[in-house]
Amino acid sequence: MKCNIVILENNIISTLTVRNKLTQVLVEKGHTVTILTTGTSQQLETARKMGLHIIDVKSSSQNPLHIFLYMHRIKKVMRKLKADVCLTFTIRPAIWGNLVTRILGIPTITNITGIGPLFASKSIAYRFARSLYRFSLKRTACIFFQNNDDKNLFLEHGFLHHQTHRLIPGSGIDYVHFSPAEKTFDKDVFVFLYIGRLLKDKGIVEFVEAARKVRLEHNNVLFRVIGPLWTQNLKDNTITADQLEGWVNEGVINYVGEVLDVRSYIASSDSVVLPSYREGTSNVLLEASSMERPCITCDTTGCKEIVENAVTGYLCNVADSTDLADKMRLMLNLTTDERLEMGKKARQKVIREYDKQIVIDAYLQSINEIMAS
Repeated sequence: MKCNIVILENNIISTLTVRNKLTQVLVEKGHTVTILTTGTSQQLETARKMGLHIIDVKSSSQNPLHIFLYMHRIKKVMRKLKADVCLTFTIRPAIWGNLVTRILGIPTITNITGIGPLFASKSIAYRFARSLYRFSLKRTACIFFQNNDDKNLFLEHGFLHHQTHRLIPGSGIDYVHFSPAEKTFDKDVFVFLYIGRLLKDKGIVEFVEAARKVRLEHNNVLFRVIGPLWTQNLKDNTITADQLEGWVNEGVINYVGEVLDVRSYIASSDSVVLPSYREGTSNVLLEASSMERPCITCDTTGCKEIVENAVTGYLCNVADSTDLADKMRLMLNLTTDERLEMGKKARQKVIREYDKQIVIDAYLQSINEIMAS
């Protein structure tokens, strides 16, 4: 059954990367798909050139006026589009989007892509978010969780009601798109690669601190960073431009900036490092593993499920730059053959457990169930 689908995203980058295949399949199935999101004019234009129908609804901050205006914009657009189904991703679209679709009576599928410090933080902002989550999800048609830990926390805190909830393997991995590739540049140095938003809870500070330690012992190592400065989070979680400039001037990292297609950089790395404090399911680790790169990440939700310690990479303690540096040393001390074998096992694991088709099928099934009800 063909329907009118609205996708509510925080930023167009996710649509162009981890959600690109899902969006394509929905269009190929004959559904009308409109994406309500924001991004730079260049990013939005790139999406439109790919044939996607994009409406820039901007974003929201913690300012009540900004939140009201954001909700007003998405409500106006959804009403005009006469949406049959809405898909939401990440915390702000999940909360504000579900409140709007509840008013408009639009069945909604919400993907809990990760909860960060939602339950652990005592800040006013996160206490408020917890209250809103409990209320906003009451009428949600279906909730997808990317790991058991998040699902159990939502159950424990009474966030789930009568609605269907399912476990999916994150955003899945397109293992054909992310195929193994030989190192194409920086062949004469060992490259540790960080990919992610420059946020403290993504572990960027620990990455830099560990890099400082390892550089004292190894001259032929490069610590590359890909990802944008991010201002949409709480200030105590963000990195400033001055901090980033200081790291670059110090020579501790090689900063590339924001990259839409990271495959060539993964190919030219020897190990991908994501010291995140918590994830839904890390797309970075899935992509790196699919390209047969061993990873170093934290022994935490959304990461530990992907990387098998000492088999497909190494797990380190959360927020522990000393332990992270130790795991980097272990990776450096492996022979080339040992590291390549780790990478091969990493790819086998994600193909077996995280195939993107599993995620796409789950969405198609849920949309069909909603339209049939």
